[in-house]
Amino acid sequence: MRHRSPLLAFAIFASASLVLVEPAAAVEDETPEAYLENALSLLEANHINRDRADWQALGEAARTLTVNADSPADTHAAIRAVIIALDEKHSYLIPPRPPRSRSGSSSGNRTSTAPPMPEGELLPDGIAYVSIPPLTTVQGRQSVGVQYRDVLQSLLEDLDTGASCGWIIDLRKNYGGNMWPMLNGLDPLLGNGPFGYFVGQTGRSAWVRTQTGISPVDGETASLAIPSFALGNADRPIAVLIGGKTTSSGEMVAVALIGAPNSRSFGQPTANFTTAVVPYELSDGAILGVTTSRIAFASGEIVEGAIQPDVAAEDDAQDQAAQWLQEQCSALRE
Repeated sequence: MRHRSPLLAFAIFASASLVLVEPAAAVEDETPEAYLENALSLLEANHINRDRADWQALGEAARTLTVNADSPADTHAAIRAVIIALDEKHSYLIPPRPPRSRSGSSSGNRTSTAPPMPEGELLPDGIAYVSIPPLTTVQGRQSVGVQYRDVLQSLLEDLDTGASCGWIIDLRKNYGGNMWPMLNGLDPLLGNGPFGYFVGQTGRSAWVRTQTGISPVDGETASLAIPSFALGNADRPIAVLIGGKTTSSGEMVAVALIGAPNSRSFGQPTANFTTAVVPYELSDGAILGVTTSRIAFASGEIVEGAIQPDVAAEDDAQDQAAQWLQEQCSALRE
């Protein structure tokens, strides 16, 4: 039976990228100067490379670039220049979404499209295939996280009876977003936990199963052994498909699955965004993503760069994964 927790729903709504952050207080009519200083303060206080940077020089350069700024938007280029100077590719600045017109559509004739949801099917020989797409939950998309988790859980339940030989989890088109609905949707396949770690300059937090769902917890908190919902074939082998488009949260999910018992990865190295980003909403609605920590497997081993597959494969990665699952299944029957 599934566990439906209001606190878990809040966590999925609030966690815009990789970790939970408090909503930023709205600041009406913030001056460009104050806006820039706030962004600089967030980077200096939280960035993983903060101790290597000359903040006085960076601040002076940014202020020089924005001396004629008339609005917060006029400081965005300078903030991006500071991010580049920090010599780390995962941090970002997303501009605010265009305002919606009275008819409900955003300016510029943009049309909103439904985000992709997990999909899957039963393959021959008792193998369940599940594709895990990216998931964006910032800038008004918070409610999508709960929908995504529920769709993924329902999909696993539907495929479960036919997954007698194992699971193929495809992350090759997952370029990131919010990892927590992904992990909570995959909950029974992940083992007992912890499923991975964020490793910062002052400590680490474990990805563990709590009463309110899978989330990061500081210290050595034990992970609950019972998943939020049950699968009859949760203990079957797992083949994880990864590749060059497996990015950020897609890589975090790969870390959790690769650390699970009886799993193996197939494909190509991932995109090498194996760090954790905290998103902060600025006063104009822009999102400043600040890289705060590195990633570790459940074993405690730090992820160094791209995740390398156990079995290198090109277009035949899924076929090789299915063959491995068939071999594992045959060995169990002997």
